[in-house]
Amino acid sequence: MGRIRQLDEQTANGIAAGEVVERPASVVKELCENAIDAEASVLSIEIRGGGIQELSVTDDGVGMDPDDALAAFGRHATSKIATLEDLDRIGTLGFRGEALASIAAVARVALTTRRIGAESGTVVRIEGGKVLQNGPAGGPEGTRIVVSNLFYNVPARYKFLKKDATEAAQIADVVGRMALARPGVSFRLVSNGAEVLRTPGNNDLKSAIFAVYGREAAEGLVPVQGGDDAVKVAGFVGLPAFPRKSRAAQTLFVNGRLVRSRAVSSALDRAYETLLMKDRYAFAVLSLTLPPSLVDVNVHPQKMEVRFWNEGAVFSAVHAAVRDALRAGLAIPEAPQQGREEATSPEDRVAPARPPVYEQVPIAPLPLRDNASLAGSDRPAAGASAPSAPQPQPATPVQPASPPAEAPATGMPSAAPRVSDLVAARLIGTLFDTYLLLQLDDDLLLIDQHAAHERILYERLVERVERRETAAQPLLVPLVVEMGPAAQAAALASADALRGLGFDFDAFGPHSVALRAVPVPYRALDPKAAFLAAVDGLEHVSPQDPESIREMLHTVACKAAVKAHDVLDATEAEALLADLRAIENPYTCPHGRPVVIRMPRRELEKRFKRIV
Repeated sequence: MGRIRQLDEQTANGIAAGEVVERPASVVKELCENAIDAEASVLSIEIRGGGIQELSVTDDGVGMDPDDALAAFGRHATSKIATLEDLDRIGTLGFRGEALASIAAVARVALTTRRIGAESGTVVRIEGGKVLQNGPAGGPEGTRIVVSNLFYNVPARYKFLKKDATEAAQIADVVGRMALARPGVSFRLVSNGAEVLRTPGNNDLKSAIFAVYGREAAEGLVPVQGGDDAVKVAGFVGLPAFPRKSRAAQTLFVNGRLVRSRAVSSALDRAYETLLMKDRYAFAVLSLTLPPSLVDVNVHPQKMEVRFWNEGAVFSAVHAAVRDALRAGLAIPEAPQQGREEATSPEDRVAPARPPVYEQVPIAPLPLRDNASLAGSDRPAAGASAPSAPQPQPATPVQPASPPAEAPATGMPSAAPRVSDLVAARLIGTLFDTYLLLQLDDDLLLIDQHAAHERILYERLVERVERRETAAQPLLVPLVVEMGPAAQAAALASADALRGLGFDFDAFGPHSVALRAVPVPYRALDPKAAFLAAVDGLEHVSPQDPESIREMLHTVACKAAVKAHDVLDATEAEALLADLRAIENPYTCPHGRPVVIRMPRRELEKRFKRIV
């Protein structure tokens, strides 16, 4: 007897379901797509226990008659296409006929539907792929599907689900993105009885963005409208002053379908080239419209991957549309001024004159702590000097002053300041409300106040993480931080990790949290920016990965630090210097940029022709 056998229908359906149903959010996406195809104008999604225990999707679409209600659960049963040729002109979100069959194979499903104008409706109950009930029922026009006990019969899949709060956050993210794809449809999401998201359905994309991401995101947008005869590009992108740590805030639709595309992501990166720091990404909600025959959506059962007939043309259309939008939004100057260097971050964009290259303060070797891998890879190993950051080349290079004859054999000039020299230096003023000016014997020291404060905050955070200490400063009045429902869900899901950093907060309505305490380094600063940066940074952080934790701490410190052009009075400047003198490495920010540079008196006198 041969070893090859035909699998029974239940086993085959369970295997096939794994391609479509990955988690509760996958179920919600498929059911919402069916509702949109049914011409729904109002969608209500309710979940309990992160959607694992139960989820339901109710719409006011055209509904189904009794025959269609049962047939919809058949494998490859669909009303969207009839022949192979129809794949070249797909205009609906669903077309494979797999969603309901896959969901019903791994959950308990109850469908109640009634066609518009019909006297009665139909109910179908299926459990693990077996029909338990099929008959008439009352109910409003439209369709309601309830899915409960997801993966109850597939323990191998059930054990890979995350905790309820995490799954709920994933559902909020999916519903939010679908609401952006269809601003003319009103979406409402309720989790454990509390409304998480509601969009107006007024066909205004900016209103939908406001509902999903909050006021700040909606106010920092630039409209995009462009493309050519083959590819139309529309939507909104964020100003460079509001970067994101990941691509999570980039949403792309092709002919109304939520998709991922490497070509479009690359075009966005190119459009923002030189405007964002490394590993920072733009906010974007973009919709591409092109003839269905020029895009293949039948690539993967989840329908998130697409292939374009010409990825180069799509890249060019998106790049040009976004670049033009940024120019129109005054985010990009028409042409850079000759001799002016690109700033490394939005808060550091100042317009200095063309200075000569001055010597950067060398970094003396620092002792490593036992868990230095968490503290930052920019700390040099014992006995090795840290590489200096690349320096801009002026139009007329100036030779740096020669080191004195008595310079030590190590190669470090005797006048190069160490921490002890920073203690001896005297504050004499500020420049451009960005740089602190200090005099150290015959040297002028310039300290970047943002980079210095960023390093201070980063060192303190690292120290507390290493010691597993939590030092929080209660706020006199709780600060309401407005954020999108997906971000709020992510914050609540990561509440323990955030409280470990010193943030104390709780939910405050459907789109915000009440921030009650912040880590001690942030008092008198911008706690809101620090909290949002921490929430954004935690999305891709693994508690077991020191590198990802370090990157998150970089972001939090950067957002909380004073910025260029923030005016510091003498007391604040002296306090900043005192904190800088107290840390191990006061010479570079966590991203490797210099905190201090020195200008020898000899160089000044040469430029004033006092000496030759």
